[in-house]
Amino acid sequence: MYTRILVPLDGSMVAEEALVHAVQMADLFGAELILLRAAFLAQVPDNDLAEAQPILVRDSEAYLYEVARRLEGQGQRVHTVVRWRQAAEAIIEYAVEQDVSVVVMTTHGHSRLDQWPIGSTAEKVLRCMQVPVLLIRASQRPS
Repeated sequence: MYTRILVPLDGSMVAEEALVHAVQMADLFGAELILLRAAFLAQVPDNDLAEAQPILVRDSEAYLYEVARRLEGQGQRVHTVVRWRQAAEAIIEYAVEQDVSVVVMTTHGHSRLDQWPIGSTAEKVLRCMQVPVLLIRASQRPS
């Protein structure tokens, strides 16, 4: 049923809370975990994107490598990918391009009261996805 589980991570402990659920699903279905990090820096004055982009991408790759190594030590099959995009767009595009089975991610729960009680990235992903999305309510501990 689920063969490719996409887990977006932003480097925070809050985002990594989704891994517990994703690993359980991977064990149950014999699925591959795909860890995705969106590395993006908005254009701001005095900010040289040509210099910043390789650094952000390299740091993102190093972070994902450490998380993947930890999961592989637990017997998981893991693939990592870094996209130079804003988070929601990176998640949606990758999921469509790579035919993922399900997206498992946390939500910080930051939203206006008149909107859904989930974060804006999670909301965008949920609204645009054609595959199941499992949203994990993040704990209240600091990241």
